[in-house]
Amino acid sequence: MSLKIRLAISCIISCIAIQLSAKDVIWFDGHHAVTYYCIANPSPVVDIALDMFSHDMLAVTGKKAHAKKKAKIEIYQLDKVSNKEFKRITRYKLPYEQIITKPDAFYIGCHDGKLVVVGSNGRGTAYGILELSRMAGVSPWIWWGDVVPQKKRVLLTNEQFMTIQSPSVEYRGIFINDEDWSLRPWSEKTMEKGLAKGMIGPKTYRKIFELLLRLRANALWPAMHEGTTAFFNVKGNAQVADSFDIVLGSSHCEPMLRNNVGEWNQQQRGAYNYMTNREQVQNYWTERLKETKDMVKIERIVPMYPFSRDGLSYERLIKILSMYRLTLGQARQEELLEYLFKNCDDPEKLKELFINLSPYYR
Repeated sequence: MSLKIRLAISCIISCIAIQLSAKDVIWFDGHHAVTYYCIANPSPVVDIALDMFSHDMLAVTGKKAHAKKKAKIEIYQLDKVSNKEFKRITRYKLPYEQIITKPDAFYIGCHDGKLVVVGSNGRGTAYGILELSRMAGVSPWIWWGDVVPQKKRVLLTNEQFMTIQSPSVEYRGIFINDEDWSLRPWSEKTMEKGLAKGMIGPKTYRKIFELLLRLRANALWPAMHEGTTAFFNVKGNAQVADSFDIVLGSSHCEPMLRNNVGEWNQQQRGAYNYMTNREQVQNYWTERLKETKDMVKIERIVPMYPFSRDGLSYERLIKILSMYRLTLGQARQEELLEYLFKNCDDPEKLKELFINLSPYYR
């Protein structure tokens, strides 16, 4: 056998070997819609991500993705899986132990000719689903930036593909600032035409939360300027934030998810001063805490700064910041503890608030 023939045969064998060792998992074949299987009872944010993914596939393939029992894409949320669903994960020998203890983490890989997404929790699963949109060429700015994705004839992933991702920062998000000349008038004219002036409502926040979900952010400090209706005072805002599993915080001088500029009514409650009006200030804080007791949130427990319009108080604050508790009426620790013990149903829960700052504490 000549050398040329031997080389040709060798090349053919090598090509066949490469093809056999590098199969692709095809999740859109150019004819049939993308299909997915998801566990029976995922978190609401997973359902939202699936709806977004379905519309993303419509933009990319011309067909909306839909659920199917035997599908090319399988989706699992570890903290919601049934015993039967968990057995399937273990049968695939997925490295779920690498993400199960990490919040907002996800795994994507190919197994048995399928593309498998596993999230550690609701947000992690949603991030994994929307990572598929990125892999298909969909930008996170598809709506806000009018970034039209390129049409695809086929969507495939190499069978060797695997990615494990988790955040390095616990709270990742944005603060909506200076909305009075930007987001608020735009919202009033385009998204919230039926709401009263000054309201930024759930239609606007839904679009903001969709962007945050695509960018893998999980926190929001809502708009709070004077003239803007407080976030919690607009019907539907809290509910849409909760459905997206968004962690809410409050900014500037607002502790306990309050918006002092828009919510403290001095005529009804008196002065915003803990030393002279302790009961009203405590009620003001606890009302919001009770309202949001089932929500994930960042509770800012900070010095009672004066309202931003109280210029003289701020000058005083700057001069004697070390004495802010006496000067501005900051609640003393023993007074807050007394209030907590008096109003807490289960005093044992108060131990969860304990932080030992000793350098020798482990």
